[in-house]
Amino acid sequence: MWDIFLVVGIGFFIGYKGLIKEKGIKLNSKLQTVWLMLLIFCMGVSIGRNGDIVKNLPILGGKAVLFAVMTAVFSTIVVYILSNLFLEKEGRK
Repeated sequence: MWDIFLVVGIGFFIGYKGLIKEKGIKLNSKLQTVWLMLLIFCMGVSIGRNGDIVKNLPILGGKAVLFAVMTAVFSTIVVYILSNLFLEKEGRK
């Protein structure tokens, strides 16, 4: 676990100090996309090979949709309430 923190810390330090030029940053962005797609593919393979997950996919999918919808609804409600409390109205000063 510490090796992950070390690698992230080194990356943060390099980014913070600006040790990589613009060309390297563009290459890094493309590499991130490639590795992310590979990670998602590997996760899909692992899920597909796990019989328990495939068998329970309708139940898990329903729970995931419910969780996503509830998160979006309550986030919107909280943002609306906080906006009304802390942001100035156009007509008021």
